[in-house]
Amino acid sequence: MQSSFQKHTSKIEQNALEEITKVRNLLQKDGYIVDEPTKKQYNYEININVGKDKLKFLVYFGKKGIKSVLQGNINSVLYKKLDSLINSKLNFHSEEITEPESYIGSDESGKGDFFGPLVVAAFAFDSGVRENLSDLNIKDSKELSDDEIRKISLSIKKRFPDRISVIEIQPKRYNELYESFKNLNSILIWAHAKAIEELQKKFGYTELVIDKFCSEDLIRTELTKKINNFNLLLTEKAERFKGVAVASIIARERILNWFETKSRQLKVDIPLGASENVNNVASHIKNKFGSDFLSELIKLHFKNYGNIKE
Repeated sequence: MQSSFQKHTSKIEQNALEEITKVRNLLQKDGYIVDEPTKKQYNYEININVGKDKLKFLVYFGKKGIKSVLQGNINSVLYKKLDSLINSKLNFHSEEITEPESYIGSDESGKGDFFGPLVVAAFAFDSGVRENLSDLNIKDSKELSDDEIRKISLSIKKRFPDRISVIEIQPKRYNELYESFKNLNSILIWAHAKAIEELQKKFGYTELVIDKFCSEDLIRTELTKKINNFNLLLTEKAERFKGVAVASIIARERILNWFETKSRQLKVDIPLGASENVNNVASHIKNKFGSDFLSELIKLHFKNYGNIKE
């Protein structure tokens, strides 16, 4: 006879299967090649193939319910298109959470790019700021064009220079930190906490909103070292809150500026992401300027670097 826990677990797994089946049907209807859902220990997953581009959609199930994740190159056109399609047509894992009146929101950019820095930005948001942002198209930076990001970011920086905190970790420093921490999430936790701390000292806001990227306990532990009193909201798709969306735009603009500047300096079009084209450009830079020069432009723990060395 099944226990109530077993029944609950079976129901959650069934919900996960139904969710991923909906996504598969949606994608197939739009002409994408999608394989049958595969069950793993803690999730169901499907592979999505479009030419050489491959993405994976996973739905995890556990005691707290289900969670869906789209995996792949977040900077690719395919990723942005499918992410927008899935979230516009299907309202998955949405949480009925009210946006705080006053809070500090943070987000990062650059973690999926072989070239360039890792940038974490935080923004102090309140009702007064909301009114002064109403004329701007504030949304998740992944839903905006590069030109829109630059234009909106410029307006934000002019209006609220004191409400922005940015931690920009250049590749050389990033590689040193990775060598020390041995983990990307540890670097992100440190950077988010540092960016938030700066604004918390200025404004005293106790509500913090961060786009979820790892365990809540790990982030809380780091924040506690820097801030005495806070309420943390760690949630997926946190860019639905204006303060986090602003942070995502600020962070992304820093990344775009780095790529534009370095491309101009080196007279090489340095691409975003971690594709085969990125490897080709990295090899070109290595051959022209040397391995030491290249190592100060890239994240050495990426698999791309191993391919280049070979």
